Amino acid sequence: MAKILLTGGSSFSGLWVAQALADAGHQVTAAVTRPKAAYQGLRAERVARLEASTQVVFEAPIASPAFLELAQGGHDLLAHHAADIPNYRSASYDAVDGFVRNIAGFEPVLTAFAAAGGRAVVATGTAFEAGEGGPEGGGLALSPYGLSKSLTNEALRHMARWRGLRFGRFVVAGPFGPWEEGRMVWSLMQRWFEGQAGIVRTPRYVRDNIPVPLLAQAYVGLAETLLAAAGPEERIARPSGFVGTQEAFARRLAAEMGPRLGLACEVDVLAQPQLSEPLVRINDEPCLGAGWDEGGFWDAYADYYRRVAAGGLLSAPA
Repeated sequence: MAKILLTGGSSFSGLWVAQALADAGHQVTAAVTRPKAAYQGLRAERVARLEASTQVVFEAPIASPAFLELAQGGHDLLAHHAADIPNYRSASYDAVDGFVRNIAGFEPVLTAFAAAGGRAVVATGTAFEAGEGGPEGGGLALSPYGLSKSLTNEALRHMARWRGLRFGRFVVAGPFGPWEEGRMVWSLMQRWFEGQAGIVRTPRYVRDNIPVPLLAQAYVGLAETLLAAAGPEERIARPSGFVGTQEAFARRLAAEMGPRLGLACEVDVLAQPQLSEPLVRINDEPCLGAGWDEGGFWDAYADYYRRVAAGGLLSAPA
């Protein structure tokens, strides 16, 4: 069993990572940025689930005395899954300012973590970073947000290794599953529950959509590999799920969810717009395989959206 200090546990994928680490027998402390009362709706439900499997410390952003105290607590692994995301989809996102916010406070935190016996750091990245997503992008970041993540994770790599810590980078493509909100599937579900066809606006994009339980298991694998390593070590994990066009993914969803929800789940495909980003952005380590309960995943996914729709929460923006 390892002691793990996790950031970003209140997020969709962060919750799954936290639960997977706890299920693997590790002691997880999840530091979240806001007071408990600030989490509302689905986010409050995620936090409640997080509290069921981890020790949650509220109001502990990285650049805070509370987080620095946690870093001094003798954890084996610092699992940095949080990110600065306000307005991250916008072309006007300030990459340098985002980098500064992401990296703030890490120098004293990593110094304290290493001095307290810390062994490894895992930083979550994205397939939109520089050098990720396959060769089509020419090694460039996909967006200003992708650039800020590239700068952040390279800085963390240096700061960790300078302190003798092992370093891992966990590259996230397109996770989907229960406890998500505001994603492509969310927008499809909004229309399907209204009796309308779901709309696919970028049908030719080839993307990597991974069921979030498999993403979380891949995270556990990277964390445990780093903790078991002897001496300096660097690892990168790029877990991959359903690779294909967004049209194909929407039709897969329709085929799986329609019968389970009792909805028509029709799909309308718009003409692919002319955008600057590459058509292909994927990871390269397949996670789909024998032993995965795919039917159980789709059942749980349908139950989640059935409950969200019944609770009137599906009207939130996608």
